[in-house]
Amino acid sequence: MHSLGDHEGLVEIGRDLEGVEVSIFLRETEKGFKASLRSNEYVNVAEVASIFSGGGHIRAAGCTIPYSLELAKEKIIDRAKLFLN
Repeated sequence: MHSLGDHEGLVEIGRDLEGVEVSIFLRETEKGFKASLRSNEYVNVAEVASIFSGGGHIRAAGCTIPYSLELAKEKIIDRAKLFLN
């Protein structure tokens, strides 16, 4: 049996991959998709999350995106790309 927090470490796995600056994990909720964002060196993921009325810290943030999975993926990835060098 899994608890609600079992998914929390998954976003860290993406950040640990070589060459990855931003890791994004989407989880479906009743209000849309909860996005967990992590960064390694220079992207302020709290700024990315704030676009969707979310927040957090420079290297760890989150938000809820009230769209379908495809649209949520497209919107969060597009926004994150704006912050990549």
